[in-house]
Amino acid sequence: MLRVFIADDEAPARRKLERFLKAHSDVELVGQASNGVDAVDLVGMTRPDVVFLDIQMPDLDGIGVAEALLSGERDPSIVFVTAHDRYAIKAFEVSAVDYLLKPYDRDRFERALERAAESISRRDAPTREKLAAVLAELRRDERYARRLLIANAGRSSFVTLTEVVRVEADGGNNVAVHTARGRFTMRITMDALEAKLDPASFARIHRSHLVNIDHIAVVEPWFHGDYKLRLRDGSELTWSRRYAAKRADLLKPV
Repeated sequence: MLRVFIADDEAPARRKLERFLKAHSDVELVGQASNGVDAVDLVGMTRPDVVFLDIQMPDLDGIGVAEALLSGERDPSIVFVTAHDRYAIKAFEVSAVDYLLKPYDRDRFERALERAAESISRRDAPTREKLAAVLAELRRDERYARRLLIANAGRSSFVTLTEVVRVEADGGNNVAVHTARGRFTMRITMDALEAKLDPASFARIHRSHLVNIDHIAVVEPWFHGDYKLRLRDGSELTWSRRYAAKRADLLKPV
């Protein structure tokens, strides 16, 4: 059985896909979502083989959903569904199993489903690296993140970047995101997270630490070119000489 999940904010679009899928006795529809946040949670719970993923959705768009799925241990094959030709063609050409450009007919749907099934049976679904590359391309007009989607105990929630006080490495590919309302664990490397954050708001001060510049209260010279930082929440961190040299702009007197 091919396990399929549908994520689309338009009820008629979900019903259309459901109707087409029901014509296949070897396909099981394991779940549906009408927004991106629910899609991330439910895909994690239902573990489908294929996700028909609309790019334009509220709260978290399809690109954000795909980015979140990439951070999981098991990412499904993705068929992007969109009314925007620019997105669909790039997703297909670079890494997606296939795409459906609205409005599509049954024949076009059948080809997409067949390609997805064949790629899974051959175990040649697009690699995470290729999918990450196309998602980065689709995000090129939104260079820096505005919020973080963090999974916790089977549910996901948003943390706005203005809430983030600091981030520290938490072993392996995990980071600990510290906010006024608590500590959250996120599956991402420090390098990957740094690339998502606007350097006008965040600074890498150590191999294992990122800080929100607006939360820095005091900067004091320390030993051997290092600096000591005290944050507004009382935290004290060392800004290493190596990383301070990369952000000399922040240390110049106004």
